[in-house]
Amino acid sequence: MATTPAAAPHPNNFLEPEAHLVARLKAAFAGRKPAVHVLTAADLAGIKEEHQPTPAVHVVWNGYRVLESRADGRAARLDHTWLAVATVKNVRTLQSGAAARSEAGELAAQAGAALMGFRPPNVAGPLRLTRGPGAGHNAGFVYLPLAFLVETVFKAD
Repeated sequence: MATTPAAAPHPNNFLEPEAHLVARLKAAFAGRKPAVHVLTAADLAGIKEEHQPTPAVHVVWNGYRVLESRADGRAARLDHTWLAVATVKNVRTLQSGAAARSEAGELAAQAGAALMGFRPPNVAGPLRLTRGPGAGHNAGFVYLPLAFLVETVFKAD
């Protein structure tokens, strides 16, 4: 029985880079002890904070902005923001948070090194580091986001 080849991704699919970012990070953290979980927003949906796997890097699409739009409205250049959020839980120095911050900083550095300049398919250029949101802290958890821009061209069918 013949199989039908998978359809090519639609060029306007905002979330198509996600799987490539996840694969790139999983490869970068392969064999690391303890294992680093690479999770998407869908993976985290409905999981309570205290039950989330750590250490982890969360890959999250964080919107887009229009760089340029053609006068006829049929094409536009967009910059999409992707977050790679280093996520750790470390209660060793809970009051100061120093151990968790140190661990999150190291994890973010490794994730950033893996993604800087990476070019997933279906985009118009490499990932570029940009200003991101601030870090979050809660009961031994630290969330340290790195933000990356990647350009796409959005076209009418």
